[in-house]
Amino acid sequence: MHLDRRFFFNLFLSAGSSLLILALLLRGLTGSLDLELLPRLKAMLVSTGAASLLGYLAAALVQALLRAVRYRILLAATEDEVPSLLHMVLVTISRNMFVDMLPARLGELSYVAMLNRGCTVRAGACLSSLSIAFVFDLIALALLMVLLLAVQLFGAGIQPWLGAALVVVLLVCALLLLFLFPVLRRLIAVLERWSARRSSWLTRPVLLLRQVADLLRETVRAGILNRILLLSLGVRLVKYLGLAWLFAGVVAASGLKDVETGVVPVLIALLSGEAAASLPVPTFMSFGAYEAGGTLALTVLGMGRQAAALVMLVLHVWSQVMDYSLGLLALSGFFFLARFRLFGGRRGRDGKVRWLAVAGVLALLLAGIVLFGLQWRRIGKLGAWSAPRAGVFMERPAAAVHSPVLAGLQGFVVWSSNRFGNHDIVLLSLPEQRLTRLTDHPHTEYYPRISPDGRRIVFCRSQVPWVSQRNPLPWDIYLLDLRTGRERLVARNGNVPSWSDDGTRVRFQRNRNQLVEVDLASGRERIMFESGKNIDLPASVTLEVPVYSDRRQALAVTLRGGRRGTAVIDARGRARMVGGGCQINWAPDGSYLFYVDHGGRLKNAFYRVDPDTLRKSLWFDDPGPWSHEYFPKVANTGDYLVYGASTGGHEHDRADYEIFLWRIGSPPGKAVRLSYYTGNDCWPDIYLRPVPPSRREQ
Repeated sequence: MHLDRRFFFNLFLSAGSSLLILALLLRGLTGSLDLELLPRLKAMLVSTGAASLLGYLAAALVQALLRAVRYRILLAATEDEVPSLLHMVLVTISRNMFVDMLPARLGELSYVAMLNRGCTVRAGACLSSLSIAFVFDLIALALLMVLLLAVQLFGAGIQPWLGAALVVVLLVCALLLLFLFPVLRRLIAVLERWSARRSSWLTRPVLLLRQVADLLRETVRAGILNRILLLSLGVRLVKYLGLAWLFAGVVAASGLKDVETGVVPVLIALLSGEAAASLPVPTFMSFGAYEAGGTLALTVLGMGRQAAALVMLVLHVWSQVMDYSLGLLALSGFFFLARFRLFGGRRGRDGKVRWLAVAGVLALLLAGIVLFGLQWRRIGKLGAWSAPRAGVFMERPAAAVHSPVLAGLQGFVVWSSNRFGNHDIVLLSLPEQRLTRLTDHPHTEYYPRISPDGRRIVFCRSQVPWVSQRNPLPWDIYLLDLRTGRERLVARNGNVPSWSDDGTRVRFQRNRNQLVEVDLASGRERIMFESGKNIDLPASVTLEVPVYSDRRQALAVTLRGGRRGTAVIDARGRARMVGGGCQINWAPDGSYLFYVDHGGRLKNAFYRVDPDTLRKSLWFDDPGPWSHEYFPKVANTGDYLVYGASTGGHEHDRADYEIFLWRIGSPPGKAVRLSYYTGNDCWPDIYLRPVPPSRREQ
């Protein structure tokens, strides 16, 4: 089968455009997400019923068909040849996508470009039909708002703000009609006089405007405006029926009890969102404007602000995903079915111009690939949206059970494991190696840290059942008494806790950029460090896994968000960069720092740092298969290191990490494996009771 060069040109043009649009869609979606709401957002997205999605999809197709019929009627009033219904449906669906994508409704111009270049429709006819369709869309919106106000008049009473919104829409309609008819012709007359006397470059734009004005008058005289109004009302009704159907599915998936699902309040919310998004406001993909309008409506109608924002965001995400899926398919089909001319006239056949067109398409394809890859990576950085699969318990080998290294120790190791479902905190006693489940809660728990006296632990518990460890916000700090098994809440909205040397205070991260200290006796909190305030770092910099040394009076921290790497921050807030890597921590006596960085056998290794000179050296890298090391923590006695390691998997709460124990100073290959489970084990800590050296392995 012979494929000509046009096929590959269209293929690359379609692929590049699609990837670029997908990248912009992902950017719009991730930019609108609040990490604190991410778990609930994910739960609502995946729980939305297929029937709701299919209903919305069917309504979107019917709406596109009605729009296409309307455009063909408008074009037929002024043009001898009108594109086929299939071509108009493809153009309409693509136009719907571009309108949301570009700010201030600049995406409307895609309709002009596709019809003019792909279907040889006069530019003036494209602009005139588009202008009338846009005005009638707003008129139909205003009529629906009038209908809702009439229903409210005979019901619970009129919402004044809905009337105010109607006034704004009517005002916009009036201004547009005023501009398109009397004002446009007067403007053209002024520009024609100006062009004739002073400027020749205005000649072509003025001719185009004159053509548009003439075609607008022809369209009005054609007697088709009644049909255009009916079709516009049909477009709006079908659109809102589809959105209302999807809204009901989102609410059903949310589990929210205070959501009003009556027809009138739902339509008011949807119309408010649409009215906000339809205005020429410079928003990207309508994110922000749509949610603001709909959230305001639902809030006034009695729904909680956060619930209203979440419902509108989920509704918008699903509608955008389906609209863009249809739009990409339509755009690809248009490239192959239409005679798309990137350049017009005689110059389009010139070899130099053709090569310029090819170079442009290849550049578009490359930009689409790069931007899509970057946005996909950014999505991955948000963390998993669901808990990892449970692993399999493995039989502990005899060599591990009777390890002489463990036989000489008295104490225990704690870590987070998903062996019972969502992550719980487990304890392994030493030397017996008896595993005990410390927490049994439906929410995710991780990052246990043992008190200096070994009697308590603090840990993080998620505010909803599943939260990825990459999401630093929706966590609370809990304290567990190991003797009594009693838990108590230490702090709301806290993450990655650590202990003061005397065990009377707990420090933790809050709002990404704060290190907060809470007194356990009084419950009083104080902010020790905050980016942008008492640290010489911008407020956008995240303080990851911050650990403060009372002996050194300094903070060891991983920086993200504008500044990346590991750093030491003194009591005055002066930051000194250690280097790259992450998970930097202090030795118990403050004599050295250790952290994770690249350069190991399986990428990761542990490095030791002199806190005065910041000189670093390779400290530990296992020579065996479990050599992707993470989560290092030195025992309170200072002579053992507990850590996690995988055979190459990286994700903190999903990869198959096993827990290991290494006697500091011994060969790395002598590390002892403590866990035997193919799921996820992470963030260990160890407490050892001092024993005579004679009982330790030499």
